[in-house]
Amino acid sequence: MYCSQFITRYGAGIVYAADHGVVKVEIPDLSCNQTTAPVTLPEFESSETTVQVAHMLERYFQGECIDFSSIPVLFDAITPFRRTVLKVIRTLGFGEICSYGEVAHMCGSPHAARAVGGALASNPVPIIIPCHRVVASDGRLTGFSAPGGESTKKALLQMEGVEFKGVLAIRHHAVIHRTSHQ
Repeated sequence: MYCSQFITRYGAGIVYAADHGVVKVEIPDLSCNQTTAPVTLPEFESSETTVQVAHMLERYFQGECIDFSSIPVLFDAITPFRRTVLKVIRTLGFGEICSYGEVAHMCGSPHAARAVGGALASNPVPIIIPCHRVVASDGRLTGFSAPGGESTKKALLQMEGVEFKGVLAIRHHAVIHRTSHQ
């Protein structure tokens, strides 16, 4: 196992990787606007992958549009349905949002919106697999398992240029037109 720290204006995070890809990302709590001290890193060495991804995450948190699609992610311990969900979510672009139902439809399981929510709640690599870009069909933010919960989710979406009307994310276009990834 390897790890590297990345620093943001919200605090520090850690990216973990094995030899063939990223396995976990810990992001800082964006719900408070205070920078915290760097975190204590586990006793792992860094790798080329963790250093590269940490640098990309720092740039992302500075507001830069970063494409993480080339970063290898290990899905070994994830069920086939959850793997499909995470792969579909990974295709969402910077500032692009969709609903849980749309993700279920894109996965070929149009009635599995709740199962999509469960898959996203177990996402080990937030930002790289941008589960924060999935909202309720009416634009409500309905949970986020990273530190800060929905406040962090909203901050990430705002950082990507998503507009809000009160507590609802405003959708400019649907992504349901994409092909399913079975």
